[in-house]
Amino acid sequence: MTARSTRPLTASNYEQFTKLYNSTKDYMRRAIEIDETCQDEPGKRKAIELYRKSLAELEKALTINETPMVEAKKVEVQKRKQILLTHKRCVEGRLGDLVHKYPSSASSSSSSGRTALVKPRVASNSQPRPVAGANDISNDAFRKQLLKNVDPKLGNALLDEVFQQTGVKFEDIVGGAVAKRALEEAVILPALNPKLFSGLRQPVRGILLFGPPGNGKTMLAKAVAAESKSLFFNISASSLTSKWVGEAEKTIRCLFQIARNAQPSIIFIDEVDSILCERSDKETEVSRRMKTEFLVQLDGCKSSDSDRVLVMAATNRPFELDDGILRRFPKRILIDMPDEAARISLIEIVLKKHKTNHSLTNYQMSRLARRTDGYSNADLVSLCREAAMVPIRHLSRSQLMSTTESQVRPITSSDFEEAMQAIKPSVNTKILSKLKEFADANGQAG
Repeated sequence: MTARSTRPLTASNYEQFTKLYNSTKDYMRRAIEIDETCQDEPGKRKAIELYRKSLAELEKALTINETPMVEAKKVEVQKRKQILLTHKRCVEGRLGDLVHKYPSSASSSSSSGRTALVKPRVASNSQPRPVAGANDISNDAFRKQLLKNVDPKLGNALLDEVFQQTGVKFEDIVGGAVAKRALEEAVILPALNPKLFSGLRQPVRGILLFGPPGNGKTMLAKAVAAESKSLFFNISASSLTSKWVGEAEKTIRCLFQIARNAQPSIIFIDEVDSILCERSDKETEVSRRMKTEFLVQLDGCKSSDSDRVLVMAATNRPFELDDGILRRFPKRILIDMPDEAARISLIEIVLKKHKTNHSLTNYQMSRLARRTDGYSNADLVSLCREAAMVPIRHLSRSQLMSTTESQVRPITSSDFEEAMQAIKPSVNTKILSKLKEFADANGQAG
């Protein structure tokens, strides 16, 4: 296979990418609709034609280079390319099945040059191919299944905003061994053998991850979803709140119904304190009603033995949560600051991931880890970025223009020392103390 060429991205090319992205989805939607509803050969051949057109548009979109683009549009294009790659696997699988079943169609269309993109798969005689691939909400039939008994307008908007695919695993996350073990016992092991975990072993339906910011609470939640093969719904205050009276409660009901339709599933609420904080006299009626509806829905999940919906929440300020909310999260796990071993691992992983050479000895790395006591995971990543810039700052503009990446000198221990003058720990020590007090009284150390 020849390497895919890329085109420079200008404003017009951005518009072209958007056009190709939309046409890809349109061809795919039409193809799946015909594929699912038509059982005769002409209908299947029409689906093959549309699948091929979808792949052709998709391949064109993937050739566009987003690097020269302004940051906002660059990020948008990168995200959409990831979506296209997911669509590609879905389309190739479906097209492969159809081409295998209708081989004459493949030969008659060989002049298009698109047949080589797909390898026909051996058809299974035991059962039909599932309507949707894992976590594939682009499939209309799968999406319809998720939106059963849900207002379509609200459900579609919510699904597009909160549904996330996650391939994160525990091994991708540095440190937090105690937290990982607690989450494995609470979620992953019961998913492997649900019948074994009943009675006193019945898994909890609410887990609160709390701790200082920048230490991977969201990543841990995503890893739990991936390891337990659950669909992951990531929500925030903006996903639930609305200026219209009654809309927030309706959105919460919609969210929990989608999660039930998708089970096993995980609803993850980031910064839960922003929407479910302790009740006060200054609280608005909308906020009060939203909290009440959330508690009702959460109790509904807990009271039904058949529901496999887990609600996970993350917060930096657990002591501000309403008592009623805390009771619904019986498992409360502190995600603490990285220890010395975790700091060494994280620095090494970040440098290796970004292919950045360094000359630090084991002794210097250990010394750096001791010096960075109090740095969060996010702080350490920022520190590595700052240290990587130090060698660049020592180049003149003329040198910078002619220097290749391989010619930049490796990062040294002194570069990290200089970087530490700019990057300081972001976590307040008083907050850390309050979090540990909360963990001692109400939670589990991580």
